Amino acid sequence: MKAEILKVVTKKVLMNILILLVIVFLVIAVTGIPLDFDIVSYNGKHTPNMNVDGVIENIRNNFKIFLRGEEFNIKVQGETIGQLLLKTATKSLFILFFGTLLAVVIGIPKGIIDSRKRERSGTIKLLQSLIPLSIPDILTIVLVQMGAIYLYNNGISLLGLGPLPALGDEGFVNAIYPIISISILPAAYIARITATTIEENFEKPYILAARGKGCSRVQIIKNHMIKSIIYGVLSGFPTVMGIMFSSLIIVERLFYFRGMGFYMILFYTTDLIPPYEGGIAFTTFILFLAIFYYFIFLIFNVLKDIILPKTKFH
Repeated sequence: MKAEILKVVTKKVLMNILILLVIVFLVIAVTGIPLDFDIVSYNGKHTPNMNVDGVIENIRNNFKIFLRGEEFNIKVQGETIGQLLLKTATKSLFILFFGTLLAVVIGIPKGIIDSRKRERSGTIKLLQSLIPLSIPDILTIVLVQMGAIYLYNNGISLLGLGPLPALGDEGFVNAIYPIISISILPAAYIARITATTIEENFEKPYILAARGKGCSRVQIIKNHMIKSIIYGVLSGFPTVMGIMFSSLIIVERLFYFRGMGFYMILFYTTDLIPPYEGGIAFTTFILFLAIFYYFIFLIFNVLKDIILPKTKFH
């Protein structure tokens, strides 16, 4: 039995390592294309502004640099890429961590409240859940920024901390609006998962029996559904993290919060950084985020399938 379990675990580990290597290969290959590469269209003809052999050679050099581990020592605007990565990753992970925490803290109670409305105002409740999910993330972020600018310009306090700056990254208070912005859509998604899980469980025989014995709604959710809710939320976390990662660049750029997303746009668009250094830095940042996201994905799958086994069947 132990040999079979070991075999299954080894197979999964090797498969995940292979997938990760493929991801790394594709990221290095795609980002090895020079940042200033373009295809010019004229009179119906499409002509690249660079020789194809030159582009392939640039991709090969990209692989050589990363295989040798030289990327962290290349300097960009007076700092090595390693130093810049450490500084910006700290800021971005801070936003992602507290944004996730806020989304869970808001989303689960909101889902529990929404599930109570299923019989009274099902259509309104459904729209209440789906409308935030249907709004583009950039619109949500812009609305938060507009509100932040209004509060700051009018000297209005938020959370008892005084007028909070709407831009910048000088201190903890500067991260509050980015955290709020990045958590809105994930919170709506978590609320939807929570409400759906509760509604489905209330139709099950053992829940109906508990209700028949006089158990309150709070008791039923606390004693019989909490594991199912956690399982559902964990199952949806890859999507939640995907939403947050895709919003990170927009949030940091609009709020001028100089994390990884902010610098990735800078590397790709600025003329102040030579294309070679900017390209290596861009690849390094993309690789870090891709690997980090992949491990987060694995962690939540482990939590879902090992720490909470069989929950989905109860």
